[in-house]
This record gives sequence, C-alpha cells and structure tokens, in this order.
Amino acid sequence: MNLGSVLAGAVQGFLTTGNPIGAGVGAIAGAVGGSNATGGTSSALSGAGNSVLVAGQDAYLAANEKLQLQQLAFQYAEQQQADSFDNVTSEKSEIMRESNELRNVAMEQRKADNEITKEFIKSIA
Repeated sequence: MNLGSVLAGAVQGFLTTGNPIGAGVGAIAGAVGGSNATGGTSSALSGAGNSVLVAGQDAYLAANEKLQLQQLAFQYAEQQQADSFDNVTSEKSEIMRESNELRNVAMEQRKADNEITKEFIKSIA
C-alpha cells in the first residue's frame, strides 16, 4: 500500500465523480491496486457509481410502487364510499316513491269516502 497511490486514487475518484464517495472509492482502489490503479480506479469508480445508481433507482422504484399502492387503496376506499352513498340515495328515493304512492292511495280513498258520504246524505234528505 502506497500513500501516493491512495492520494492519487482519491483525487482521481473525486475529479471523476465530483463527490466524496467517489474520492473514497478511488482511495480504496488506489490502496488495493497500488501505482497501476489509474485504469483500475476508473473502472472501480464506474462499477461503484453504477452500483450506487442502481441502488438509488431501486429505492426510488420501491417508494414509487408504495405510493401507487396507497393511491389504489385510496381510490378503492373512495369508490366504496361512493357506492355506499349511491345505495343510500337509491333507497331513500325508493322510500319517497312508496310514501308518495301511499299518500295518493289515501287521497283517492278519502275522495271515495266523501262521495259515499255525499250520496248517503242525499238519500237521507
């Protein structure tokens, strides 16, 4: 392990990636690869960068999938609420129709009773 190789790897890693993680990976590659780690550092940084990128993408996709599942659950609950509201409204409308019909029948019955009463009064007088 050569200190110069470690520093050269760290500098090259930092310049290649622009972040401290790349510098750390470059330093490790310089320590492991020695003085001939210039090309190796580049490929090590590239591999490490790809691994970090893939891990980040996987985390993003997992979070996105979780959000999509939450959205589906919300939509399902909202649909159930809408269906329940529709059912209650339909039931209320049916009850109102029935009560209107019963009121109409009662009104017709009163009219018939009034006619019978009038005929009865005419027959007495």
